[in-house]
Amino acid sequence: MPDLTRREFLRRSMLISAGLAFVSCEDDDHDPETVEDSPGMLTVDRPPKKIVIVGAGMSGLVAGYELTRAGHNVTILEARERIGGRVLTLRTPFSDGHSAEAGAARIPPDHDMTLGYAEHFGLTLDPFYPRSGLYVDLSDGNRSLIPTADFLDDRPWPGSVKHKEYVKIRDGTDRLPHAFAEFLTEQINLMTPIETIEQTDGGVTVHASDGSVFSADRVLCTVPLPVLSRITFIPQLSAEKVAAMRGGYNYAPSTRIFIQFANRFWESEGLNGWGNTDWPEEIWQPTWDREGPRGIIMSYLRYNRAVEVDRLSGEERITDVLDRWEGVLPNVNDHVESGTSHSWALEKWSGAAWASPTAEQDAALRSHIGKAEGRVHFAGEHASDYHGWMQGALVSGLRAAREIHEGD
Repeated sequence: MPDLTRREFLRRSMLISAGLAFVSCEDDDHDPETVEDSPGMLTVDRPPKKIVIVGAGMSGLVAGYELTRAGHNVTILEARERIGGRVLTLRTPFSDGHSAEAGAARIPPDHDMTLGYAEHFGLTLDPFYPRSGLYVDLSDGNRSLIPTADFLDDRPWPGSVKHKEYVKIRDGTDRLPHAFAEFLTEQINLMTPIETIEQTDGGVTVHASDGSVFSADRVLCTVPLPVLSRITFIPQLSAEKVAAMRGGYNYAPSTRIFIQFANRFWESEGLNGWGNTDWPEEIWQPTWDREGPRGIIMSYLRYNRAVEVDRLSGEERITDVLDRWEGVLPNVNDHVESGTSHSWALEKWSGAAWASPTAEQDAALRSHIGKAEGRVHFAGEHASDYHGWMQGALVSGLRAAREIHEGD
């Protein structure tokens, strides 16, 4: 067998570390290198630039993907030991191939860039919510069961599309960032936090915490605002960006708690493992469509409730949610195998889950957050009209990529 190329070796290593299977590029009908068009494709008619992208979340990956395909020299620097940013599919400590989303999960039908890139990479989409079984609701201490059709015709929040219109990426949302990353394997540098970004008339110099230095014609910074303050910019950023990254642009805390059960005991009552409580929380069974006896149910908490549970230890979070679920799924404690949780507010390189500014903050700072400053450009869901969605990250990443591509 011929030796693996460095790119293929790194590609396989990245997929294995994420718990994903790999296939031979020779058998991949959706190899990005052979596909001519994509939702955000740039024209190949500009002089090549040397570009450094800070952050390998969805904004950085889509920008890196399209800029590379347009002929630019792209390097991506990521502080974490993984790619994807706030797209994080958990596969451990779960059994039997189960997984759960700690971050982005559901996709509404009008998110054209998210759906477009999923199609571009040949990813399969499935209904997000189950099409059978009763949903459960606990309000004011009263438990009620909701028929499937009634729930699917309702909405998760006012102004949202109906439950039945949401889809998910089969086998995990992280399939999407990993599809970008397969094309960019040689350009992604993990565990490379950035300390300083210094502009001069001739270019930009990026200094990493390990002493590495990267020079570029342009830099794209995609890190969330709570993390942006860890980078020293020379010259200093605008007063508006400084205000935003120092707490002047609110972010939402969000925590999810996951419980694996030895069996899907809720099915004996005709339940599908989904519902809501007025705590408030959403209750999901993420692998409701996977065969086998085991099941995972998760608690999705936001804002004040997330802050409350973040004060607890990991074990205390598990106990807390199971105690509350006794009113939702009777005898729930009799079937527990394991549990885990993930807090975005406590994650070092996120600092929160998504941008959630007040109306006043948005009016004062929105137009400044994504604005380029000299040779440094900015992107992320916070710099879009789609706070908290992959669509926002993709749209803003492509907007910044076009700025860089079309600039002098």
